[in-house]
Amino acid sequence: MARRLRLPGPVGVRLDSGDLAALAVRARRLLDDAGLPEARIFASGGLDEHAIAALAAVGAPIDAYGVGTKMGVCADAPYLDSAYKLVAYTGRPVMKLSRGKATWPGAKQVHRGPAGDQLSLRDEPRPRGHEPLLTPVMRGGRRLGPPEPLAQARQRCAASLAWLPPTARVLRRSKPVPVTISPALAALRRRLEPRPAETPGCGRVRCCH
Repeated sequence: MARRLRLPGPVGVRLDSGDLAALAVRARRLLDDAGLPEARIFASGGLDEHAIAALAAVGAPIDAYGVGTKMGVCADAPYLDSAYKLVAYTGRPVMKLSRGKATWPGAKQVHRGPAGDQLSLRDEPRPRGHEPLLTPVMRGGRRLGPPEPLAQARQRCAASLAWLPPTARVLRRSKPVPVTISPALAALRRRLEPRPAETPGCGRVRCCH
């Protein structure tokens, strides 16, 4: 692909999750077989000095590493890893098909009820006895209203924590709140899942027309 596109300058690939050592070996073999021995392999994804040393110790063919989260915070300051996944494109629902990373397609809403949460499509009606958790605060890069006062945000956080059952708040062997999938969302995902003859590759995305 790199040669067909006639990309200028050096090329490379980035690995950001999974078994980085095994993936690097596979990527190096694919690049060399494609006549791209000069291509570089870059690895990232929650790495620190210990993870990098472990990869180097097993001889992983990685040329460079990206370190962000573990360098931006100290060990005793908790951090929250997050990633954005494409769920719609030009108004059509899409989903990621990578093995072990498949996502739920379409814009969604989370409805909270007495027994747990339900993940639904954004335009679905609210289930009886449930309250929506997601509220738009920006559109087109602009705020939809004034920022929430700190006291109000603190009160909302305290209420959310109080709602959690004790088994979900303990530090060890906690049990997450049950999450169910709405029938409409489950049906949409079935429509987008690959057929038996298809084999989803790394990072592949499927859309619904």
